[in-house]
Amino acid sequence: MNNNEKSETIKSGKKNSVLTIDCGTRGLRGIIFDERGNELAKSEELFKGYYSKHFQWKEASPEMFWKALVKVVQELKDKDLVLFETIQGMTVSCQRDVITVVDEKGEPLRNFISWLDRRELAEPLPYPWPYALLFKCIGFSGYAKSFSKTAHVNWIRSQEPEIWAKTHKVVFLSTYFLTRLTGEIVDSRSNTAGHLPFDTKKKQWCGKYDVKRQILQVEPEKCYELTDSCEIIGQLTAEAAELTGLPMGLPIVASGTDKGCETVGVGALTPEIASISLGTQSTVEISTKKYVELYPFYPSFAAVDNDAYNPEVTIYHGFWMVEWYAKEFLHQSDPNDIHDLLEGYLETTPAGADGLIHQPYWGREAFRPEAKGSFIGFSEGHDKRHIYRAIIEGLGYALLEGLELIERKTKVPIQSIGLSGGGSRSDGVAQIMADILNRPVYRVQTFETTALGAAIATFVGLGQYPDIQVAGKAMIRKSRVFEPNPENAMIYTKIYNKRYKQLYRRVKPLYQSYR
Repeated sequence: MNNNEKSETIKSGKKNSVLTIDCGTRGLRGIIFDERGNELAKSEELFKGYYSKHFQWKEASPEMFWKALVKVVQELKDKDLVLFETIQGMTVSCQRDVITVVDEKGEPLRNFISWLDRRELAEPLPYPWPYALLFKCIGFSGYAKSFSKTAHVNWIRSQEPEIWAKTHKVVFLSTYFLTRLTGEIVDSRSNTAGHLPFDTKKKQWCGKYDVKRQILQVEPEKCYELTDSCEIIGQLTAEAAELTGLPMGLPIVASGTDKGCETVGVGALTPEIASISLGTQSTVEISTKKYVELYPFYPSFAAVDNDAYNPEVTIYHGFWMVEWYAKEFLHQSDPNDIHDLLEGYLETTPAGADGLIHQPYWGREAFRPEAKGSFIGFSEGHDKRHIYRAIIEGLGYALLEGLELIERKTKVPIQSIGLSGGGSRSDGVAQIMADILNRPVYRVQTFETTALGAAIATFVGLGQYPDIQVAGKAMIRKSRVFEPNPENAMIYTKIYNKRYKQLYRRVKPLYQSYR
């Protein structure tokens, strides 16, 4: 929406805007949307307070996140007071699995542990022998031990017993924000996505004897209150109103995680449309009314649509790899030129990167815990352009694997794909995704798809629309569609089937030798 249209909307007396807070890994954005899905204003604050006490640890203080929220809201008010005063409701959507523990007042007892933190226990927490026998019989022992050792909540319980004894609730980052805004320790089912004993099929906390409760050992009384998405969960407190400049009593609406809201924001509301997020963590997921487990004991997520689920495949370090590439290969370049440089690299290298193949397992992959990142096929003709292209293509192949798995499990062919995340801003990347996936991919009217999806949930919660589907039709518009190039699609299909799909199985023994 241009400035003239925005001014006319406000002058006409239509007071239908909402404020969405999108808290990602790198920073926090406050964005105002109207009821037609138009992005009216935005403010952003990048995080600078992450720290590491030990190798591969990553923590941040609660105040880093809260001060960023307050700052962006204040900036939005300073930029346009008239628009700011049209805000009718607010929501928060956050990066997943960022965890801490709080006391009875909701005050954190320690700093947040990031999802990027790779600390782990030397041994899994012990669980009763019948469960150990069950895991062994079904071939789940290795995964159970891995989940137990890497769950941050288990680490806090084991390594910080004095803090654990004082813990009233275990909370995610979204829960913390909602507590600061409303005074209530409450969060949505869709926001409950991470290493806590939550039954996503039933959309409630696991029972005492549930398998997940044995692995993720959190007492039931330490779990926060759950609510549905698209519901008003509280009103802005006087303290939060004074800090932010928003009116006291402003309705606070429950939405969902960043990935869940992205899926809504690109219009992937039915199983034949997939959502691919090309963010720090890259994912492919769909929305379906049918509960599916892509892997045994690996649940779908609770969708923002309260009647749906989001089965998902995750590439733990997705477009983080592009950040790594820019840091290592383009550190002498002007940051303002990097986007154009990378686009040029894709334009001047062929599909298949002249035989260079990248396997993008640079992080802690849930069901390939031993995997490492790798490149194969180097020759003297390769340069940094090919390495960049291979990174993008490797992510595309991994996402295609995920797409095929989702299709097998749901038995629903995926017809088109909505793109989101920082990588979707690149035309070259979008075209490569269309070619590798051999399906049309599209972008919507804003790159802020998490915030758009959260705004959709907020308008539903405020009663502007009856449900997510109706709101989506009114608020989401495709801005550009990328059709697959048949010649490139054939090249990629051959590489994917004859080389990429064989690669992990053949190098797995080498990966295992690192452990």
